[in-house]
Amino acid sequence: IRWVQDVGTIMAHLREIEQEDILIYHCQQIVNLLRDGRGVFAASRDWRVRSIIDAIRVHVANANALKHLLSLVNRLCHMDARYLRTFCLHGILPLILPILQQLAHDMGELQSEVISFVNRLCRSEDVAPIHMLLACDGISALCVAVRVLAELDVTAAAHLSRVLTSLISLLISKAMPAELSASDIGDLLLHARIAPLLSLLLEKYGEACLSPPSSANGSDIGGHSQPTAADRVYHGVCDVLMVVSRLFNELVRRVETLQDHICESGLLGSTFKYLHRYPRKAVVLVIHGVRYLSKNPMSLDILDKAGIFSVSASLLSSPSAHAYREFVMTTVLRLCSSSLERQNKMASNYPVIVSAAMEFAQLKEAPTLSKCGRLIVLGLSNGGPQCCRVLKEVNAFELVVKLISRERWCGMAIRALLEWTRTVPGDIVPSLTDDRSAGGWAELARPLLSLSTSSTTLDIYAATFYSLVRLYVPSFPRACMGSGEATAECIWVMLMDRYLNCSGLSNRDHPAVRQAAEGATRPEVVAANRMNATTRLTFLNLLLLLQPHLRLTTAEMRRRIAHYYTEMVISSKLDAALPVRKASLELSLALE
Repeated sequence: IRWVQDVGTIMAHLREIEQEDILIYHCQQIVNLLRDGRGVFAASRDWRVRSIIDAIRVHVANANALKHLLSLVNRLCHMDARYLRTFCLHGILPLILPILQQLAHDMGELQSEVISFVNRLCRSEDVAPIHMLLACDGISALCVAVRVLAELDVTAAAHLSRVLTSLISLLISKAMPAELSASDIGDLLLHARIAPLLSLLLEKYGEACLSPPSSANGSDIGGHSQPTAADRVYHGVCDVLMVVSRLFNELVRRVETLQDHICESGLLGSTFKYLHRYPRKAVVLVIHGVRYLSKNPMSLDILDKAGIFSVSASLLSSPSAHAYREFVMTTVLRLCSSSLERQNKMASNYPVIVSAAMEFAQLKEAPTLSKCGRLIVLGLSNGGPQCCRVLKEVNAFELVVKLISRERWCGMAIRALLEWTRTVPGDIVPSLTDDRSAGGWAELARPLLSLSTSSTTLDIYAATFYSLVRLYVPSFPRACMGSGEATAECIWVMLMDRYLNCSGLSNRDHPAVRQAAEGATRPEVVAANRMNATTRLTFLNLLLLLQPHLRLTTAEMRRRIAHYYTEMVISSKLDAALPVRKASLELSLALE
């Protein structure tokens, strides 16, 4: 008790001590005792705080004395967070914020003490200190401090990263006043020209982030040597890049009003310039921010001009690609899906991205990444001959054929095939004429033969399949002569049964549809599978196209053809659509 009373008395008289050495001695003694845990003071004892504040006012021009006073302040706030509010209420901020804005090397440890207090304040969960910091224009003070430190050499990296951390803590603080919206914070940061400032830091520290020296790169096998000055500088540079990347991420995500400023300031170009040198976690933060930024349609052209495709290709080739590949592919997808010009640019100049999309499209353990890869591959089919040739080089045709059997992807895969048939088919889908693709036609015909295919999908795919067969009809029978039922005859029979079923003249005798037909009599199934006149005409043309290639080698096949002839004659009499009626008669004559 006597010790607490003595220390309290010394603190109460700090304002009266004019001699620097005596003041420093008492401050050191109190800090040492507090550090040893030999006393805790109630923050409600305002007279102690007022005494320290008065002493700061007296010695504000004395850097050495001020350093020890602020060390005492930080120790008290560390012991009891309530001291932070008390010091702010008694006016410490107007005294130290000017020091924060005049940071220089010759201030030494005073610089560290000021930053420590501001950092602690920005991380406070107490609303009052945050309000008071904002009232003293604390955001501008932090930005000015960053600008001053940015002009120093990279040895100031430790202080710089701490100031930037303070700014981040302030932006994400839950104690931020409700009346201060994200837009207001954006205006403050815009006034402080935060984007050009970050651009300067990324250029400077990105250039300085070369390969790690000595112990940092593992050359010290024993691991017992002390870090060199070069090691410390390197780690300091990495820390700054890490913190700046996090600040970039927070600004993009939390302050949407700054997005246009970020895009127009050249910050993206500076960010991408040395991105390959950043620590892996910093790269993840940057790419995550870029992915969020790509949601804004106005930013897509600027991302393109800043070199996002080149950066993406480089990152996807990196050994650390697994850490951020999902963010990269999402960003690429947004850029390509909004512009055919960008799509062609990506496909022509960055085949690494297309190859990566193909690889990711087949992943099972990463659904989001797989979805992005598939959307990119399917989207490229709309990009014209150049994009389709690139897809051919990565064997994308086989992937699209596989996606046809997936209900979720069937519609898009069908549209992709339709686009391919409209471009340069001989160059784009040569695998159809390859002897190795024996089951390819059967796979392509599967949606046409499925009773579960919706009417909309059926309409689109019938036209697509007809276009493909018409282009490759000479190779169709040969390509279909595979194992099992992958034959031209089987496909033709199944197509005929599908046509008759969807036209209300289902052939129940065919074994391939007997089992499926049991579930096709429900009203909702019949309605879903009902063909419109255009699709019926497409089916008839398809059957007419394939009919000359039937071998008719078995009695069963000849009996089936005779039955189909009867059905087609009936169909031609019942159908109201004149083109369909004519095609039905034509097919019945061919079957006869």
